[in-house]
Amino acid sequence: MQTEGSRKLARFRRLSRFMRETFGGRVHKVGLWGGFGCPNRDGTLSSKGCSFCNPLASRPISIRPGMTVNEQLRDGCAHVASRFGASLFLPYFQDYTTTYAGPDELEAMFSGVLEAPGVVGLSLCTRPDCLDEDILDVLEGLAARTFLWVEIGVQTFDEGLLRDMNRCHTAADTLEAFRKLHGRGITTAAHMILGYPGYTAGTAVEDAGMLLSTGTAGVKLQNFHVVAGTGMERRFREGRFPPLEMDSYVEMAVAFLEHTHPMVTVLRTSAQAPAALTVSPPWSLDKGMVLRKIESVLEQADTWQGRALGSARSELELPVPFRGSPGGRVAIAADIGPE
Repeated sequence: MQTEGSRKLARFRRLSRFMRETFGGRVHKVGLWGGFGCPNRDGTLSSKGCSFCNPLASRPISIRPGMTVNEQLRDGCAHVASRFGASLFLPYFQDYTTTYAGPDELEAMFSGVLEAPGVVGLSLCTRPDCLDEDILDVLEGLAARTFLWVEIGVQTFDEGLLRDMNRCHTAADTLEAFRKLHGRGITTAAHMILGYPGYTAGTAVEDAGMLLSTGTAGVKLQNFHVVAGTGMERRFREGRFPPLEMDSYVEMAVAFLEHTHPMVTVLRTSAQAPAALTVSPPWSLDKGMVLRKIESVLEQADTWQGRALGSARSELELPVPFRGSPGGRVAIAADIGPE
């Protein structure tokens, strides 16, 4: 058994390691643009959208207007294969709300990308209130035959912040979404925004505790940043809140990680928008620098993911357990919530 004396142990569970353990090699995500809509923009819930959101900020730069999903996947796989020598790929639908369409359309689109060479599964992101039973039927069928990771846009469990973000859903909706997905045997992850105006390290601890109760298998952290074309850009230019300082974000991220179960995979520790769309803060454009700062603080404080829960650092070395067949493996972090 590896110990601290034999090699340096991890301080948080990285996505790269999860992919190696799951698929036997390095896997690269390939971002796709499915042409989806959003109920928070088309008038179903709101026409304003979320206060922080400009969908173009997450659009892969390799995608050109008019490209089909299969063309996007072909070019995306070729790009990462050329750049990184990759041979295993995880298509990631990331535009708007990727379950906001009819079940037949989703079944055809999602099944189509699974036929491409080297594709090992599928990842997609959605809102917690866009998981009707017919959509869940489609997702359950996909999860039975391939690795499926559904990322829920949680952002926060704080009701006041959710209202300020104009999310148009509640924390209860989020908890129900995880319950429904886990009940269908679907692996989940949570997208969290740390550092939104009014968000503190205490909020991060509370959010991590709520997320622990869901049993999700993954978490993706995003530092709040002001993107052009959003409601928050207008408020920022009016001087209604200051830029988020990197040290403040790192404090929140470390607090969140300390209260996150060691079996939960950290998909990302920060985010960045294209430079042309980034209004503030400038440090958000350098994800590598933010990661190094988080690692440095973890090292200096001699802390790690799960420490505040009483978890030993060595637990981060244990493989994530799975159930199911090789074609439909499900990470069972849902089984490790608080007793």
